Amino acid sequence: MLSFIFIVLFALPAVLGLYFNIGQQFAEAGASLTTDAYVRFALPIAAPLLPAVAIVIGYAAIAREGERGSLKILLSLPYTRGELLAGKFVGRSAITLIPVTVGFLTTLLVLLPSEIEIAWESFLLFALATMAYGVVFTAFAIGLSAALKTARRAMAASLGIYVYLQVFWSNLGAGLGNLLSDHANIGEVTQLHVELFVSLLSPIAAYRTLVQEILQGSPIRSRLLLTSNPQVTCEEMLGGTLEVTQAGAECTNAALPPQYGTVAVIGYLLLWLVVPLVAGYYVFENKDL
Repeated sequence: MLSFIFIVLFALPAVLGLYFNIGQQFAEAGASLTTDAYVRFALPIAAPLLPAVAIVIGYAAIAREGERGSLKILLSLPYTRGELLAGKFVGRSAITLIPVTVGFLTTLLVLLPSEIEIAWESFLLFALATMAYGVVFTAFAIGLSAALKTARRAMAASLGIYVYLQVFWSNLGAGLGNLLSDHANIGEVTQLHVELFVSLLSPIAAYRTLVQEILQGSPIRSRLLLTSNPQVTCEEMLGGTLEVTQAGAECTNAALPPQYGTVAVIGYLLLWLVVPLVAGYYVFENKDL
């Protein structure tokens, strides 16, 4: 069932591009008719749906075992709680990764006979980023499952935080920047720093900007998409010059601070894997079953 879901999720955009000429719309907008057009079409589908599926896979990993009483049986065996949590993480991550891989392989089977050129580097990087994204949300749900007493609470907490990240987090950075501007008298450049940094702390925004970076070949262009004022961000915050080209806005001669670089953004994304697992382990290790 999961394999079918991910085949539809990842292969459907390719089919639409082939038979309904959707990819040509991206080509006319400045993107060459390669698999980059497919990635542009698939990104808005994968970014919201994959976390929801990963949460469903992970939320009951430990909490449901506790409800059924099987957790005590498992812990009566020569396993520590940390080993049990690690095993659940590896197993549920595999359940997420296998159908995602099947979905991407099916997409390749659809694209290979077509006239669409396969940009192997960007396609494979998109696949790897998407797999990591799925594992991050699987770990996030497992951490909550370890920390909370019932599967229902783990499900509610996981989906509640996911909805907040998906719907409201994008406004948090701008809102916080405006608040500091009104009450702490910070300048516009500092306000944009706050907006961009807070935005990148969202795993959804981090994933999206990394994929945009893969497509555009520029971390600066992809980060500008996260700010409310790209011109001020480019010229005053990054010290560059904003030039409008046929392919879009280009910030030339700019220097991207390390906290907004590729390595930092990958780190922000992985924080959503490490922190929930560590916090979940700490609570799980110290709670009575």
